[in-house]
Amino acid sequence: MTNLPTPEQPIDKSSPSNSQAGSAVVSFLIRSVVVGVSAIAGVGIGLAIAMARPDLIWKPSLDFLNYKKQQFTLSSEALFETNKSSIRPESFRLLDEVAAQLPLDKGKRIRVNGHTDLDVTGDPLALSYLRAASVKGYLAKLRGEESYYWMVVGYGVSQPLSDQTGDRANGQVGKNNRIEIFVDD
Repeated sequence: MTNLPTPEQPIDKSSPSNSQAGSAVVSFLIRSVVVGVSAIAGVGIGLAIAMARPDLIWKPSLDFLNYKKQQFTLSSEALFETNKSSIRPESFRLLDEVAAQLPLDKGKRIRVNGHTDLDVTGDPLALSYLRAASVKGYLAKLRGEESYYWMVVGYGVSQPLSDQTGDRANGQVGKNNRIEIFVDD
C-alpha cells in the first residue's frame, strides 16, 4: 500500500512512495479516459446497430394495454391480488411501460380511475380507490409528483363494462376489475 503524506507531513518529492502515488494518479486518469472513450464508442456502436438493424432493438409490447387517445385500461387481475390494493412486483414492468407512454408536457391532468366488480370481499368503493391510489403513487414516483396534476377516483361497481353475472359465464373473468388512466389537457 502506498504511504501518502498526511496534511501534517511535508511532501518529500524524492521519496519512492510519493512517486508511486503520482504514477497511481496518472494510471487512474489514463484508465478514466479509456473508460470514457469506451463508453462513447459503445453509444456510437449502439446507434449504428439501431440504424442498420432496427429489428434488433427491444420495443415494449403494449398488446395487454387498451391504449387509445391518451387512455390506458389495465386489468386489475394483472396488477393486484384478489381483494388487495398493493401492486404485485411482477406488474411493475407493465406500469413502467405505461409511464413511458405518458406525455412529457408538464401540467397535464392525469386521472387514475379504479373499478371493481361484485365479487369483492368488503367495500368495493374503498378497494377501487386504494388500487387507483397505488397505481398513481407508482407512476408519480417514476414521472414526478409535480410533473402532472394527479387525480385519483374509485368508482367501485358503479361503472361496469359488462353485465356482472355474464362475465363468469362468458369467460370474461374480471372485465369490470380495471384501472383506467386518462391524460387530459
